[in-house]
Amino acid sequence: MEREPSQLDLLLAAELDHARDMLVMMGDELAMSQEIVAEHGTALQAVDIVGQMLGHIANVVRADDPHAAIARIGMCELKTKLTAA
Repeated sequence: MEREPSQLDLLLAAELDHARDMLVMMGDELAMSQEIVAEHGTALQAVDIVGQMLGHIANVVRADDPHAAIARIGMCELKTKLTAA
């Protein structure tokens, strides 16, 4: 089902992208320390996963065809949650 994303949709997607970029920068900086990686590796992986989720959600929000954008998501759990909507 195609639609034209609203200005609000585009602004929300841009903010999600910005939040994702900030998470990526933070994760990259923290990952430079072997001590932090050794002690907080699982938390750093969670930061990466959240960043991926934000990117996928931003793509859905700004998409002309949200259902097609959802179908392209590779994260099965997120795709399942969004498909149920």
